[in-house]
Amino acid sequence: MKLLAVMAHPDDAEIWAGGTIAKHIQRGDEVLIVYMTATEDSLRGEEAKKGAAILGAQVLFMGLVDGQVRDTPETSTRMREVLMSSAPDIIVTHWLDDGHADHAATAAVVQRTLPFVMADIGKTVRVWACDTYFSLGPRGPFVPDVYVDVTQQWAIKLAAVRAHQSQHPEGWVTLLERQCGLHAHRATHLVGAGGRFYAEGFRRLIPFGYITPVDYLDS
Repeated sequence: MKLLAVMAHPDDAEIWAGGTIAKHIQRGDEVLIVYMTATEDSLRGEEAKKGAAILGAQVLFMGLVDGQVRDTPETSTRMREVLMSSAPDIIVTHWLDDGHADHAATAAVVQRTLPFVMADIGKTVRVWACDTYFSLGPRGPFVPDVYVDVTQQWAIKLAAVRAHQSQHPEGWVTLLERQCGLHAHRATHLVGAGGRFYAEGFRRLIPFGYITPVDYLDS
């Protein structure tokens, strides 16, 4: 299986989906992290490469300016090239209702571009939208419909988060312990299990203009 994480900024992949990425890699899946901002030789790019290496993923940079990610025809064309070349089975990206404009724009580009890519590659691609700051958006809370148990990958996730030293990672660690601990409590397969568990939460995202077959929602 090929997993593609399309995120706005270096460290977004580790923060919101690092355990899931590590879990896929541990089971032998191929994972590519695409960052909309930063370049390979920038400080944040260097940190992103370190974080990806800890997880075991590959990383690609689109080089847009932090704070200026937009859903434009040019960005959509570049995203289509990335999706066509990677032909993923599953995409992890941001929530469309994320309060950070770069995050929401990244999700919008993926959602708008993907139907054309699926038609060209001839397969359904599942899309999971990840959590956000305090699990809150402008119009309400982020409520997952997919939970991934990342308890066994927790140490790897935090090590990858800490690779981004310019972003003051200990604050993120505190937030993640709270949010991922709460997701684990809500996940039915972990409730009552005892001990300390962590889960990452996601919402299924349906690409614009795509007629959803039953197996898309059931996958």
